[in-house]
Amino acid sequence: MPKIIVKDFNLEYTLLCGQLFRVKRIKDWYYVVVRDHIFRVRQLSASQLEFYGVDKEFLAYYFALDEPYRNILAQIAKDQHIRRAIKKYHGLRIVRQDPWECLISFICSSAANIPKIKLNLDLLARFFGKKIEFNGFEWFSFPEPGGLSDYEKISLSKTGFRAKYIKDANDLVSESFLKSLKKLPYLEAKKSLKQIPGVGDKVADCVLLFSLDFTEAFPVDTWIKKVLQKIYFKNQRVSSKQLQDFAVNYFGRYAGYAQQFLYMMAREI
Repeated sequence: MPKIIVKDFNLEYTLLCGQLFRVKRIKDWYYVVVRDHIFRVRQLSASQLEFYGVDKEFLAYYFALDEPYRNILAQIAKDQHIRRAIKKYHGLRIVRQDPWECLISFICSSAANIPKIKLNLDLLARFFGKKIEFNGFEWFSFPEPGGLSDYEKISLSKTGFRAKYIKDANDLVSESFLKSLKKLPYLEAKKSLKQIPGVGDKVADCVLLFSLDFTEAFPVDTWIKKVLQKIYFKNQRVSSKQLQDFAVNYFGRYAGYAQQFLYMMAREI
């Protein structure tokens, strides 16, 4: 089975830090579904991954193994709090998800927890995707833009009030639109995403950070709000916009990496 050498990489932290949802652990393997790609991967040692179902180029791109990881950490290690998070969760990477699947995933995330989001995506894939057998298990691909065309089936996927937003996104968004966002400055790309019904600041920033390489994006959810207020504002009541502005200015170009480390730490507080 093919293997790849890695440096400064932790598979568990990367896959289970809340940035993606179509991942399942079976024994010591992680199975990951990316649109119509399915692969399994496990970490053999600190410096080696074993995988099956994709090639090395795909894996290296998906896990952002080309990023200057140590330089990124040096730039965001501004204080003892973030340094503690970096030390504990060293090797956490921001993956490069499929933008369309990422968009629908985070529309589903509104007022929902991770098990609920996973359920929504699994049901949407079952209703609208294609069945794929892989390694003795049954999986389903994620439909392309325009493929989530049946509102009743979207609702049957237990999406609740999010069903309307998923249908709207399906009708409005194209692959070319999502690709075009990469050519825009961060704020313009965010503004464009927010034209989609159901996409606010947090969802837009998640899509920009986790699928479009905008590493300065800093999504603010309940966990991040809690940890920022506790650490940097001494439990003062501060708006999400103020917290985000602070984080982007404080952490800089790689604020999104800081967000993921702080998110992991927030779940301990």
